[in-house]
Amino acid sequence: MIHLVSQALERNTEELSAYANLLVVGPPEQDVPSLFSAATVVTHNYRVFRSLPETCATKIQFGLLPITARFNAAIVYMPKAKEELRLLLDYACAHLERSGVLYLIGAKKEGVQSGAKQLATRAKQCAKLDSAKHCQFWIAEDLTPLDGFDIQRYMTEHTMTIAGTSMMIAGLPGIFNAGKLDEGTEFLLTQQIKRLKNRTLDFGCGAGLIACAVKKLNPDIEIEAVDISWLALICCQRSFDLNAIKGKVYPSDGWSDVTGRVNGVVTNPPFHQGVSTEYQTTETFIKQAKDKMAKYAPFYLVANNFLKYPPIIESTFGACTTVSKNEKFTVYYAER
Repeated sequence: MIHLVSQALERNTEELSAYANLLVVGPPEQDVPSLFSAATVVTHNYRVFRSLPETCATKIQFGLLPITARFNAAIVYMPKAKEELRLLLDYACAHLERSGVLYLIGAKKEGVQSGAKQLATRAKQCAKLDSAKHCQFWIAEDLTPLDGFDIQRYMTEHTMTIAGTSMMIAGLPGIFNAGKLDEGTEFLLTQQIKRLKNRTLDFGCGAGLIACAVKKLNPDIEIEAVDISWLALICCQRSFDLNAIKGKVYPSDGWSDVTGRVNGVVTNPPFHQGVSTEYQTTETFIKQAKDKMAKYAPFYLVANNFLKYPPIIESTFGACTTVSKNEKFTVYYAER
């Protein structure tokens, strides 16, 4: 079923058909309207990148990397993490021609109205073109020029200490554990995490805090960190560099790009997807873990108490042990 935001956008096909050179930033998964067939599509979500058919655009790019071409119009989809919007608008503006036009589209529940206020600060003219399907479509013209885009301008660095171990962790807007220590992560890392050796995976690595901490406490392991967010991967790699950690950081939708078998997993997995709660990603990751882990490999997972992961862990591994539990979180353990 086509995304409501894209349904709202397709109502405005005539408005967009005038542009021969269109940049699309941040579209939803499996849902690029046919009007983008001649566009360049950029996404920082690896799941979306993998879902896009090659025929949907002239070029599909994973990550906010520089583009040599200049565009006469750009469409930015309102991101699910509102903090990312300034970054995405800057990216689009930096790749527009001087007379280029910038559009913003998104759902009301995702905060597109507040996003439009950000859009308005960049232009002398800003107006709402359409409101339908609980979505809004905005246009900004006569934009303030922005020369170049460098992701490093948005990056922050923070010192975090867990169980007496201090680390420098990088941050970007909207990235998990970027600038503020998550309570679940802290609870996980204050437990005794044993029997880690060789390849150890941090799934949903965010800014890289778990990967850095686990590697510092177990210097002989081979740490690997995966996430679907390009921004998270950039943060994690920077966190590795700041802490002189050697490891692999790469995109993977669950186990999709993890080759071979790993010798351990330590994770605070994602369960929020935008403004709603989403469980399927982590449930699928757990169900597939047994076939991707070596014999006797340990599996550590922290989760909010209300999440019903224990039955899935038990059905996958044969047993699920509670390592520790407080009023909000539980650390679970299993082994291959």
